[in-house]
Amino acid sequence: MPRTLAEFVKNACNFDPADSLLPFTVDGILAGWIKRSFAERLEEWPEYFTVRPRGVGMRPQFETAEQRSAAIAEVVETLATQTVIGGWRDELVAVGETFYSPPLFHIERAATRHFGLTVYASHLNGLTVRHGEPHMWIGRRADSKAIDPGKLDNLAAGRIPRGLTPFATLVKESFEEAGIAADLAGTAKGAGAVRCKREVEEGLHNEIIFVHDIILPESFIPANQDGEVAEFTCMPIAELVRLLESKADSFTVDAALVVLDCLIRRGYLGSDRHDYLDLIHALRP
Repeated sequence: MPRTLAEFVKNACNFDPADSLLPFTVDGILAGWIKRSFAERLEEWPEYFTVRPRGVGMRPQFETAEQRSAAIAEVVETLATQTVIGGWRDELVAVGETFYSPPLFHIERAATRHFGLTVYASHLNGLTVRHGEPHMWIGRRADSKAIDPGKLDNLAAGRIPRGLTPFATLVKESFEEAGIAADLAGTAKGAGAVRCKREVEEGLHNEIIFVHDIILPESFIPANQDGEVAEFTCMPIAELVRLLESKADSFTVDAALVVLDCLIRRGYLGSDRHDYLDLIHALRP
């Protein structure tokens, strides 16, 4: 457990995959990072991958996103039946050199950590005022969630799937997770992005999160629609700061980063902190 908030953020954002993982290249582009043990499993498909001591590459005969996606789908589905890849979502995400680049391929969401791919999400900070004091709505993930059950989370959050924009994802997740109607969700404002880059059991979690803030009426009460959130708490900002300082790991890692970014941007964590610049530097993509 990191002893300070700065250590927590550094551990969450600053992992260097080159120290222990193998680069995964597609069409000459660095697409991800792979554990050596997973690379050994990919040796079962020599017609698809070239596996060498210094890296893994997809063979050049796969020239289009559709061809690569079909080949990778076969591999991923086989590894899922062998329980190498768990937590199947039946949801494709796009993989490209950047978020705005043409996709190199599409892949089942459950496999992204194994290939160490950069993925993208949209998160929402739900801000309001109660009795003249600033508050933020915080969710608690359902115990049935495959990842981070029972952890504290943002008001709404979700991975950006194939074919959706960051804001369309936000509107969708805001209703599903918190019952926020589309017209109210549409008042959310983009507030930048943060990166979560950390080592996980499967390999690498490398996520860029589009951050949004929304100012909610004092009377608003969130209501989960999809069974993924157990409860919501409207937490005073001062209490939220204390919780982050003392027990940041009570949150999902990405939610803690999104909340922290919001608190810095809105001045609740001030520039007189000795770790102020360290926190800001670590959070940025």
